[in-house]
Amino acid sequence: MSQIACVSGRSNQWSRRTFLEKSAALAAVASSVSPRLLTGGVFASGDERIRVGVIGCGGRGTGAALQAAAADPGVRIVAMGDLFADQIDSSASLLARTAGMQFECPPERRFLGLNAYRDVLAAGVDIVLLTSPPQMRPLHVTAAIEAGKHLFCEKPVAIDVAGVHEVALACAVARQRMLSIVSGFCFRHDEPTVETMRRIHDGAMGRVIGGHCHAAVGLPWRKATQRGWSQEEWQQRNWISFERFSGGHFVEHHSHAIDRAIWARGDVCPVTAIPSDAPALGGGRRGTGVRYEFADGGWLNASCQRAMGPFTQQTETVIAVDGSCDLLRHQMSGSRPWQYQSDALGSSRKNHAGMYQAGMDTLLRAVRSGTLADESTRMCRSTLVAIMGRTALATGQRVDWQENQAYADALAPARPLSRLA
Repeated sequence: MSQIACVSGRSNQWSRRTFLEKSAALAAVASSVSPRLLTGGVFASGDERIRVGVIGCGGRGTGAALQAAAADPGVRIVAMGDLFADQIDSSASLLARTAGMQFECPPERRFLGLNAYRDVLAAGVDIVLLTSPPQMRPLHVTAAIEAGKHLFCEKPVAIDVAGVHEVALACAVARQRMLSIVSGFCFRHDEPTVETMRRIHDGAMGRVIGGHCHAAVGLPWRKATQRGWSQEEWQQRNWISFERFSGGHFVEHHSHAIDRAIWARGDVCPVTAIPSDAPALGGGRRGTGVRYEFADGGWLNASCQRAMGPFTQQTETVIAVDGSCDLLRHQMSGSRPWQYQSDALGSSRKNHAGMYQAGMDTLLRAVRSGTLADESTRMCRSTLVAIMGRTALATGQRVDWQENQAYADALAPARPLSRLA
């Protein structure tokens, strides 16, 4: 896959031969396990410092770097890479002011352009923060794992099925090499949400039978065009508004809600997705919502709309045989009503760190101790479920789980990800 194709959209050439070649290459990488990766306390610097590189220096990458610095005093931010020099400059300025002595990234380790990710990986880092636009994620995940790096991987992990397969294959190698992976599905580290899910899974409302996750929110941020920018550069800088870079709003934005909804069901994948305004077996019309159906007869209605307007409306509800739960308010109704309350001495203090910080804390603890933090399977699963819904919306047709993994327009490789089911 050429790097020009990666910037302008994923290549349309994902063949069985390509997949087998990637499998063989990654298997060879897995067979050469470095002893340094199996123990904590010895890092690229040769001492207790943990060297961190940032690939994608926008707001999320800068925030993730600050969270890494806050997670461990031994962290040093030593390398940065981005397509655009002004983003690197802005990020470096903020990190220098805020991270202080933990920012050790001189101009010669600030890399620009399509190959910047390679330069960051070659800069002697232990951890990389992958926060570029989602269409770059499979390339960056695979390269980072081949280079033996622990990583933070922002969500979604890809914009199409082929990309998810590529990430899942690389992550299998990461597990063998004891490389930790923490994902951007940060609500998995949000204490109120974790406690709410624990109660759902413990049967506080009985068996889960259905759910709703709907979002009607404003348009994403947009940067005004500047003198000297080409149309392509303007689109790349505003990647969140273009499906070829972001995967579309249903995947890029709504995958958080999809992740919470299937988490409530015990991380069980749906068997089918049907556009909600089309006939049961699929119609010719483009849908506005999706109905996911599960093997046990359960269901999930999901929709995501982004439009200009002053209001934001989000609904995430779990329906069970003996009550319901508002996942956003952490509140249960039914025969055993419950509302999350943080206690003054313990959980409230932890909550102040925030779910973003809690996720980064998990990654740094694992790297520091030499243990494994692995969120790869669920980050791939949730991305696939979101892509399945987007495919149903785009085609106006019913999409089955196995079909979703071999959908021609999604460029899926031949091998199904059965272990994610």
